[in-house]
Amino acid sequence: MAENDMTADNRSNNGSTPAANNDYGLTTPVAPEGGAPVWPGNTNDNTPVVPLPNPGEGGPVDSGNTPVIPLPNPGEGGPVAPGPGSNIPVIPLPNPGEGGPVAPGRPQPSWPNFPLNPPAQYYGQVRFLNASTNSFPVNISIDNEPYAVNSRFATISSYDWIADGFHTVTVRRATGMRSILLQQTFPFVSGEKVTMVLVDSGSGGLNMIRVSDTGCRNLPFNSGCYRIANMSYVGSNFDLKLYGGETVFRNIGFQEVTAYKQAVAGSYQFYLTRANSFSIVRELPIIVIGAIAGSNMSSQPLVSFYVDIQAGKNYTSYIIGNTWSDNSFRVMTVED
Repeated sequence: MAENDMTADNRSNNGSTPAANNDYGLTTPVAPEGGAPVWPGNTNDNTPVVPLPNPGEGGPVDSGNTPVIPLPNPGEGGPVAPGPGSNIPVIPLPNPGEGGPVAPGRPQPSWPNFPLNPPAQYYGQVRFLNASTNSFPVNISIDNEPYAVNSRFATISSYDWIADGFHTVTVRRATGMRSILLQQTFPFVSGEKVTMVLVDSGSGGLNMIRVSDTGCRNLPFNSGCYRIANMSYVGSNFDLKLYGGETVFRNIGFQEVTAYKQAVAGSYQFYLTRANSFSIVRELPIIVIGAIAGSNMSSQPLVSFYVDIQAGKNYTSYIIGNTWSDNSFRVMTVED
């Protein structure tokens, strides 16, 4: 009885102060500063509970109606299908190493036919001028690659790239039977610009003339270059003159292309006449506006035309057509 009283006294003397060393060796827990920790079941309020992953799993734990976001299984890297009865959508990802929805083994595109900036040591440039007086359009291809489609008289294509080497040029009718009208192999040189001119041949068929557009570099200040080419008809022969009768080029025969001449930048009016047979006629060494050579317009001009020559650029005037077909006789000037 005494022992019990002593124990009771000891407990009553402590009051609310916890006993560090009582007779039973018990210690009353002290709540840490900020309040006691909360876990499921230790509180009677409605504090929400955030589920934590089970030890060692790394994924979310389903605790009733708590939404669960599926995570990939360790080491796989892809989406994990949710369990049975779940409505959680799964977004498929590409398999490792694929990088996109490309079927394995699909061939990759090769070097394009007309590269934007090809190496100069491998490619040249080519365009096509149709000087044939045929009334029907034609298609022109190189090694079965189209370069000019529905080409008609007095039309010229843009420059396109062509690989260095020998290539076969084919001309077909663009309509009807599309039969082959001309097929011929030509050399193409890297770094060279070429105009291929389709002309009427003396036998009534077609012919292709290769005209090199490379030349006249390192021009003097305020100067360009100019030349003329006769692609009209068999047996033709012309002189090119300035106003006042100064001869710029003489005796330009069919399928002939003159050399470039230096021309001071400016606007020129040229006259095309039949060739003068006098051997004393001299050509101007340099084309200059208002040049006076002491000669007169001895022949009636067949056609006159203007050419604006800009400094640092090359120009070619092509004589095409005739006077007896539907395609009239004319001069067509292009920049090279």
